[in-house]
Amino acid sequence: MTRRDHDRESGTTRRVFLVGSGAAGLAALAGCLGEDDVPDPITLSDHSCEMCNMVINQYNGPVGQAFYDDIHDVVDDDRDEDDPAWFCSSTCTYEFVLDREDGGHDPQVIYLTDYSRVDWEVVEEEREAGDETVVDTYISAHLDSESFAEVTDLTLVADSDLEGAMGASIIGFSDSEEAGSFLEEHGGIELEHGQIDRDVLSGL
Repeated sequence: MTRRDHDRESGTTRRVFLVGSGAAGLAALAGCLGEDDVPDPITLSDHSCEMCNMVINQYNGPVGQAFYDDIHDVVDDDRDEDDPAWFCSSTCTYEFVLDREDGGHDPQVIYLTDYSRVDWEVVEEEREAGDETVVDTYISAHLDSESFAEVTDLTLVADSDLEGAMGASIIGFSDSEEAGSFLEEHGGIELEHGQIDRDVLSGL
C-alpha cells in the first residue's frame, strides 16, 4: 500500500516552467471561486491520506482535497467540520471520491495541484532493484493552498512518464496549452475531469 520514503534532497531536479504564467492562472481562479461559492482549498502538510494513510508531505507528485457538505459523512474522525478530505495523490483523490459517490455522497468541490501556477520540477530518485539501480522520475509536489485549482478547470494528463506518490499519476493544468506541451514532452493521455472513472484509474 505504501511506497518507499522519498529523500527529496538527493533528487536531481530541473526547472521546466516559468513562474510568471502561474500568476495569471491564480487571478483567473480567484474569480471562479467567488462565483462558485465553494470552500477555498487549504494548505496541506503532514496530513495522512484518506485512502492509503501515507503522509502527504513525504512524497512527490500532485495532491488533492475534496470538500463535502458534512465531512463526517465520509471520514471517521473528529476533524473540524469545515475541513476537506485530503490525499497524497490525484489517483487517491479520484478513488475516494468515486467510492463516496457510490454511497450517495457527492463533493461540493474537488481540488488538485494546478501545475500551471507553480514552478514545478522533475525529480529523479534512485533505488535498488535486485542487482540493478533503477531511476524513478517524479513531478514535484506543491502543497500551499494557492497551488490548487478545481478539477473542472483543469486539463488532465494521465499516465505520463512522470510519477506521483502512488506511481502513474494524473497531472492537471489550468492552461490547456501547457498541458499540450507537457504531453508532447512526457507522453500520456489528455483527459477532462468527467472522463476520469475506475477504468481510467485501473489502467494507470
